[in-house]
Amino acid sequence: MKPIRLINLGVVPSWQTQAVYHALAKRMDDDAQDTIVICRPTEPYLCLGYHQVLESIFDLVECERRGLPVYRRRLGGGATYLDKNQIFYQCIFHHTRTPAMAKDIFGFLLDAPVAALQGLGVNANLHDINEIEINGKRIAGTGGGRIGDATVVVGNVLFDFDYEAMTAVWKTPWTAFRLLAQQALRQNIVTMKDLSLNISMDQMADLLIEAYAKSMKRPLEMGMLTSEEILAAEEEATEMTSSDYLALHKVNVNSGPMRMLKISARAFIRYDEVQSNNCDVQGNFWLSDEIIQSVILQSNPEREWHSTEQSLCGTPFKDWKENLFL
Repeated sequence: MKPIRLINLGVVPSWQTQAVYHALAKRMDDDAQDTIVICRPTEPYLCLGYHQVLESIFDLVECERRGLPVYRRRLGGGATYLDKNQIFYQCIFHHTRTPAMAKDIFGFLLDAPVAALQGLGVNANLHDINEIEINGKRIAGTGGGRIGDATVVVGNVLFDFDYEAMTAVWKTPWTAFRLLAQQALRQNIVTMKDLSLNISMDQMADLLIEAYAKSMKRPLEMGMLTSEEILAAEEEATEMTSSDYLALHKVNVNSGPMRMLKISARAFIRYDEVQSNNCDVQGNFWLSDEIIQSVILQSNPEREWHSTEQSLCGTPFKDWKENLFL
């Protein structure tokens, strides 16, 4: 097999950090080189999962007020906030040159970032197939899938994270939902800054490159984008931000503000409601393994729910309605 091409783009315009790997994936065929891209963006932006409904995920007025462009990627997963405090690694391989099963694909292509972090003396490991954690907290968001003939796995390492910006742009009209999401996000995410690791982003890029060279069991050769690939990436960026593509999945009668939000493999925020005893009750829940960690209840007519909220913590989410008036 040909050597794997390693392209270290460094700091580039934000559109390139999404458009390049899409362009390489769509051009992938049997003869194309498998490629790993390292990069980070100059400006912050938002990235929407392929299957998500734009208006249900982001508050578009707030996005515009903050000057945050939105890109829709061709990979699934949830919406993300991305900026210069994150370094990205993006693997674009022909599908015949990666394992067949998703668990094995992620293990194969995420071994290097895990090893690079472990080399800094931290307890990094791969959790729940594709989530890189340090001491049980997520330090990297990852995703993957097929684009044409390419198997694509992308991820990042958080040097710092703007929690306020991320939570501000979510379409969460329930104040309690947003509050629990903010709390869960801060408790389940860890950054290089939090860990007081004295390493620059350029040094981290070098560590990632060294780790991929060891883990791939194939030669790596440093490369650059061709003029054709740059042009293809520009075309991808235009499509990914176009109004038609962002509106690919329309709001329907069942759409509306998000009722579930994944914070990490260990934390989800859920909204649910029930009518009982002539009382309409809305519940916002922070869940781990479907067990309630925290809950905020509101109702019409209003009543005091503090003791009930406390009693629901530690119980299965599926039983909350039955336990509500116990």
